[in-house]
Amino acid sequence: MKKNKINIFYLLVLSTIAFMQLSLISCSEDNKEGYGTPEITGVRVPDPVYADSLFTKSSTGQLIAITGTNLSNVLKIYINDQQVSFNSTMNTDHSVMCTIPKEENGFKLTAFDSTLKDEIRLETSHGTATFAFKILAPNPSIGRIQGLYPRDAGDSLYVYGKNLIDIEKIYFTDIPAAKLDTTKWKDITGSIVDVTKYSSLVKDHYLDPQTNSYVTSSELGLVLPDIPYESGTLVVKTATGYSYIAYSKKPGIPKIKSVSSEYPEIGETVTIKGSEFVQVGSITYGDVTLTSKDLKVASSEDELSFVFNKKPATGSGTTLTITTPGGQVNYENFFNPASVLINFDGNATDNGWGPNAIYESATSGAAPYSSDGSYARINVMDNGSNWWGTMIYFRKDWSGPFPLPGYDVIPSNASADDIYLAMEVYDNNSAYNTAGYTGYLRYLIQTVGDAENYYDNGFAWINTDQGTFSFSQPVIGDIDGNNVKGKWYRHVIKLSNFACFKDKTYKDIVATGINQIRLMDYNQGTKKGNIDVCFDNIRIYYKK
Repeated sequence: MKKNKINIFYLLVLSTIAFMQLSLISCSEDNKEGYGTPEITGVRVPDPVYADSLFTKSSTGQLIAITGTNLSNVLKIYINDQQVSFNSTMNTDHSVMCTIPKEENGFKLTAFDSTLKDEIRLETSHGTATFAFKILAPNPSIGRIQGLYPRDAGDSLYVYGKNLIDIEKIYFTDIPAAKLDTTKWKDITGSIVDVTKYSSLVKDHYLDPQTNSYVTSSELGLVLPDIPYESGTLVVKTATGYSYIAYSKKPGIPKIKSVSSEYPEIGETVTIKGSEFVQVGSITYGDVTLTSKDLKVASSEDELSFVFNKKPATGSGTTLTITTPGGQVNYENFFNPASVLINFDGNATDNGWGPNAIYESATSGAAPYSSDGSYARINVMDNGSNWWGTMIYFRKDWSGPFPLPGYDVIPSNASADDIYLAMEVYDNNSAYNTAGYTGYLRYLIQTVGDAENYYDNGFAWINTDQGTFSFSQPVIGDIDGNNVKGKWYRHVIKLSNFACFKDKTYKDIVATGINQIRLMDYNQGTKKGNIDVCFDNIRIYYKK
């Protein structure tokens, strides 16, 4: 019996020793480097230049190194609650690297999903670590602001731009935007007035097919605070950075960048591009006044248009004026008869060559054509291969050249690259610029005392056997290279395209003179097409 008691005692001792050894082994494993409680202490980019810089924000597509302690044996990484891939072979006790996915690859930003968290989460074999971290949208930009003038506290202001999301602060400063453009700054300061009432009215998040990246069209609505200064800068600070735009209580003076036609036809829509077209009160030209009800102003306030329904009386002036609460802007030489060489109303002489164009009036021509009098029409059905087509061929008279605009209209040193042979055209769905059709207009200028004719074809064969060809510009294109169908618009061709005027100034052009002008329908290919184009007010146009 005593022997059995001794054996039981020894078994208990051995069991206790074994348990203690297992406990010591377990404690040793827990205290092994990298296997304690994981902790993230920072995030940096794996570039030696920035090795000492830690970040709490980053853009998508960025390779980052997550640093800390006990980070060995990472099983999963989550960013914004979305699992991301990583290279486990680069996982050490103190870091792990991964690339933040791009939105176009399906990654979601917290700005567009409030259920997601701005954090990094590491799941290891021995615990989980989290770290507050913001994934940024693209840089913000403000395109324009809009609101009635004068602007006072309590009024509404609307802000339009891109990526105006994750907003941290909106405020006004007395520092002019122009100064911010030209100085280095880290934070936009000055005399600050915070905006406390604002909301996001539009947040259209979409994939831009041109850049294959996501962008957000944004519109903000805000209530103006009491701003003690007359002008300054509106600042929107987002998680990504700053965007700003000039602000004033009163509108700026309007500016004109371009006018679609300086000598339009009756019924033609004139489009003016510029800026500060705010609460436009009127447009005047000569003795004609248009009020706001006659005008169409774009919501962006940088474009307006009107239908030209009335010609100014002769001698009443050639200045177009836009008037707004901010002031006036003038556009000179609008509907200036001095620039017109051929109007088909008797101011020039038809050479009488054939086949000649048809000359119609606004009342005799087929609808929907209209004009300020008579116009020329080249109308050829099934127009196939030809080397001598229907033409418009005029001179001033049999005694002298066309009178050209004075130097008060076109500076003497203006380049022929900026001076155009211009005309209003109405393309009634002609075959021009359609696939395989080689038809075009051939322009001829004959200078004074020179028997040689100077042409601009704008056409060249690349390979006649394959039927491939090119045009230097769209046939009867406008100044932006567009061939518009079914309405009157201005067609232009540079005078420098003609050999006689290449590299010349306007003074040289005046000295050389223009004796005759011809426009002829040509087709150097075999494919047939219908041609129906009206022409009016052939003139000299200077692009300032």
